[in-house]
Amino acid sequence: MVVGMSKRVGAGLFGLLAAAVLIVNRGAYQGYFQDDELDNISWTSLLSPADFLKGAVTPRFAENNFRPVGHLYFREGGQWFGLDFPKYVLVAQLFHLLNVWLVWVLARKLGSPPWATAAACVFFAFHMALFDAVWKPMYIFDVLCTTLSLASIILYAQRRWILSFATFWLAYKAKELAIVLPLVLACYEIWFGKRRWQPLIPFFLVSLSFGVQGLLFNPNRDNDYTFRFSAGALARTSEYYAGRVFLVPYLGFMLPVAALWMRNRRVWFGVAVMGLFVAPLLFLPGRLFSAYCYLPFAGLAVTFAGLAEASQPMVVAVFFLLWLPVDYSALREQRRATLAQDATVREWVTTLATYAAPRPQVDALVYWGAPEGFARWGVEGAIQYLFRGAVPEIHAIDEPGTRQVFQRARVALLRWNRGAQRLEIVSHTPDSRDASYVEMSGATPVWQLDEGWYELERDYRWIAREAGAHLWRPEGAQRFGLRVNVGPELLEKAGPVTVTIVLGGVDLAPRRFAGKGWQEARWEIAPGATGPVSVAFHVSPGYRPPEESRVLGVAIGAFGFLPK
Repeated sequence: MVVGMSKRVGAGLFGLLAAAVLIVNRGAYQGYFQDDELDNISWTSLLSPADFLKGAVTPRFAENNFRPVGHLYFREGGQWFGLDFPKYVLVAQLFHLLNVWLVWVLARKLGSPPWATAAACVFFAFHMALFDAVWKPMYIFDVLCTTLSLASIILYAQRRWILSFATFWLAYKAKELAIVLPLVLACYEIWFGKRRWQPLIPFFLVSLSFGVQGLLFNPNRDNDYTFRFSAGALARTSEYYAGRVFLVPYLGFMLPVAALWMRNRRVWFGVAVMGLFVAPLLFLPGRLFSAYCYLPFAGLAVTFAGLAEASQPMVVAVFFLLWLPVDYSALREQRRATLAQDATVREWVTTLATYAAPRPQVDALVYWGAPEGFARWGVEGAIQYLFRGAVPEIHAIDEPGTRQVFQRARVALLRWNRGAQRLEIVSHTPDSRDASYVEMSGATPVWQLDEGWYELERDYRWIAREAGAHLWRPEGAQRFGLRVNVGPELLEKAGPVTVTIVLGGVDLAPRRFAGKGWQEARWEIAPGATGPVSVAFHVSPGYRPPEESRVLGVAIGAFGFLPK
């Protein structure tokens, strides 16, 4: 871009930039939802327009930090897009391009020349620190807050104070980071305005009101969302965010130094904008996410325009020649990790969607395991969305009382097979007869495993030193079998393993396993009544793996009554 360019030329160059952004980030359309996104889609789909006007008025909504501007995106997405992920990404990327344009408008309003402003827009458009905001719908809150905050600053600079105030209020309703926006407007008034403070009074009053409400009614007392006003927290967060500025550790600390050295109001203002918006994040060491840089880095872009203006175009070109390869390398690495994780979640959700489509007759869904990084609220959000209108009970397998659900309800067990990376669904009804012999696999009737069992690992499960189960004793059963896998590390650390089984209250002779690998033990048992029977396992001496707190017994591959 050059001084005096026509609007047509400017629009054409912006079109080229937009096309480049979409091409570089085209991999985002191959991604999929994560836990927070599915959770938001599920509960916002229940909201009516009146709910948005009233705010978080129910316990369910209060559990979720209600931000009506951002949550409207998920509600409308759920209504119009369903679980068509690329459409959510397209909307987020279009807003990102809108923000690039708003950075242009703001920097030009502050007096930056066109070529320096264009360089700032390129810097902001492709910055790898903003990757998740462009790839993951969950960060629409940051993107929309930035859109509205930039709009508020621009409108204030145009002396359209009522519209500026309205967009400030909406920005806060997109994300709470906008609470510091009145301070940003005060900085504008100091360096670019006529130091008229009266228009800022309503901004500060509302900001003060929001701040007091946040302090008095903040439900986060001791978790990752709790502010930590300590030197340790400040050291950790400032190092993290400084390393995000140019993707080089600590280099971001040079910006304040440059601002003090340079006599350029645009640099001062840009650093102030970035510093004010990042300030609340510096006391949240439990929430270190690169996408949170999105709004502060709009200020960084203004700073970049000021720095570029004070430099020669050749210096800026050299900077991009050095920085863009680093930026793109980081994007490729993050893209690979993101798509790999998204593929497992897509497998989980689409398998459940296929199962839920014909509206199966189930009273409860019990989930056991999930893809790596896919939290329980994502699991439950997906279930609630896919079964909307007839949501069954939802239980995690390790919740107290979950085992009893199998005895009273029609249950679908959702088990994530970590080895095969797929979801396996097994149905069970209260009148279903228990198996007489249980093998550890994706089809294991886990409702027969009581306390003391751990997750499936290939074709076995570890048990604690004490574990229980129940079986169906077939008519005339005379033999009982147990198949275990004894690893070399267990033998080295704990020695031979002794297993004692109590079958229906009767002690079977202890068996000692001193060899490595798969081994099988069999017992001749006395005749007993046909029907349900309990099994208790007692293991000694027990084995504690390195860097684990749990004490393990033995790895079991199968157990139960053997045929005659």
